[in-house]
Amino acid sequence: MPTVWLATADGLMLLDLLAIELAVNGLRTGDWKLTGPETAFAADTLLQRGTDRALISRRLGIDYRTLRIWFPADDTPLCEALSRVRTQAEWRQEKAQRQSAAPPAQCGTYQGARRHSRRKEPLCPPCREAKNAGDRHYREHGTYKGAPTVSAAAS
Repeated sequence: MPTVWLATADGLMLLDLLAIELAVNGLRTGDWKLTGPETAFAADTLLQRGTDRALISRRLGIDYRTLRIWFPADDTPLCEALSRVRTQAEWRQEKAQRQSAAPPAQCGTYQGARRHSRRKEPLCPPCREAKNAGDRHYREHGTYKGAPTVSAAAS
């Protein structure tokens, strides 16, 4: 397998050039994915060729918003884009920090009922009432936003 070690400010990155070439030429088949640095390298190659960003997103299997974050302009250097690429572990860590910062859902609200469901717990009576009220609200308004809490549903 032709591989190259790329030295960056963040350390060494391993690039599978064969996988990058297949992706750049639109020959990706199967259920494999490029790593973040490989995807950025391939995107840089396609941007230098003047390829449309929508086509780059489809060929590389990344969201166009991610591509815009990595390469804000078509002439963004690869070294800057690589500094914006996050590994899966970094992404999971950031997600866990965001979730831990959010206040827990309170019982007696629709979100509290969803919390019980996620944890595979039985619904407490206030959450059961709030879920039923939220479902009624959704059927009437098409959204759960503004669904009444238990105190509003009881009155």
